Amino acid sequence: MDTQPAHTLDELDLAIVHALQIQPRVPWVRIGEVLEVDAVTVARRWDRMVRAGMAWVDGYLSPGHDNEGVYAQVEIDMDGRLREDTIGQLARDPHVLSLKQTSGGRDLLAIVAAVDLDGLAQLSGDRVSLLPGVRAVRSHVITAAPFEGASWRLRSLTRRQRSALAVERPAVPDEPLRPLDRRIALALGTDGRMPLTELAGTVGASAATVRRRLRVLTGTGRLSLRCALARPLTGFPVSVVYFGSVPAQHLDETVNALRTLPGLRMCSITAGSHNLVLDIWLPSLSEVHTTEALLNSRLAHLDLRITERALVLRTVKHVGRILDRRGRSVGSAPLNYWDA
Repeated sequence: MDTQPAHTLDELDLAIVHALQIQPRVPWVRIGEVLEVDAVTVARRWDRMVRAGMAWVDGYLSPGHDNEGVYAQVEIDMDGRLREDTIGQLARDPHVLSLKQTSGGRDLLAIVAAVDLDGLAQLSGDRVSLLPGVRAVRSHVITAAPFEGASWRLRSLTRRQRSALAVERPAVPDEPLRPLDRRIALALGTDGRMPLTELAGTVGASAATVRRRLRVLTGTGRLSLRCALARPLTGFPVSVVYFGSVPAQHLDETVNALRTLPGLRMCSITAGSHNLVLDIWLPSLSEVHTTEALLNSRLAHLDLRITERALVLRTVKHVGRILDRRGRSVGSAPLNYWDA
C-alpha cells in the first residue's frame, strides 16, 4: 500500500517528476513500466503532489520561438513599500509570464509579453506604471531566449530510464501560429496534462486536429510543456538573477558555454544596458559569489562582465503559476497577451 505522507517527497515522487520533465504528457502506464511500479500508484502520487501545489505541468508559448510577440524583462521600483494588492494585480495580469521580488536595484522583476513594441510601451507606461505604489518602470526587450527552464532536469532517473522515456522531436515545418494554437497554449497553461478529449472540447476542435497541432507546436518549439517542482523541494532553494554584458560578437559562444551550468534556469539576451540576463538556481547562499566568480573566470576570454546581481526574495509568479511564499502553486494565470 502507498502510505507516502501528504506533504513530503520521496525518491519515487522525484522520479515521477523527472519522468514528466522528459515527457510532460507521457501516459502513467509508460512511467510505471520505466519505474517498475503500478500505473495507479504513479497517478495517485502525482495527484497528491498537484493537490499540495508541490508539482505541476503547464504549457506556454516559448519566448525563444514566439516570433509574433514581444517579450521583455521589466524592472519595477516601488515607492518605499511593497503593496500586496499591486503585486496581486501584476501576478494575475495575462501579460505577465513571471514575477519576482528581488534584492538590489529593483523591487520587482517581471517577464512580460505584448503583441508588438507599441503594446509593450502601453503595458509599461499605461498599465504597470499606474498601479498603486509603482514609482518607476524600466523595460529591456528580449531579443532571444536561447535557454529556458523547460530544459532543466532533476537527477533522479538512471541513464537507462532517461533513454527509455526520451523521444525525438518530430521534424515538422515551421508555420505561423493559428488562433487554435493560442487557445491550446492557454488551456494547457492551466493543466499541461489535460486529456486530449477534454483539451479538444475546451478549444473547440476535434481530437485529431488538436493532436496534430500539438505535434507541430512541440516539434517547432513554439509550445513549451514543462513539469515544475516547487523550488525549495528541488535541492536548489536559492535563486539569483545575474545581469551581464558581453560583446555582441561573442554572444553565441557565451550562450553555448553557459549551457553546462547545472542550475541555469533561463538565459535571455536583451537590448539594454546589460545584454545578458541569467536566472540561476543554487543550493546555498554561499554559492552566490562563487558562481559569479566562476562565470567571470570561465568566460573571461569572451569578455563577459557580470555587472549586477539580484537575489530572489520571493517568486510570486512562475511561468503562469501563482505561488505562495513556500513556492507552491496556489493558482494559475496563463500568458494571454494576444487577447488581453
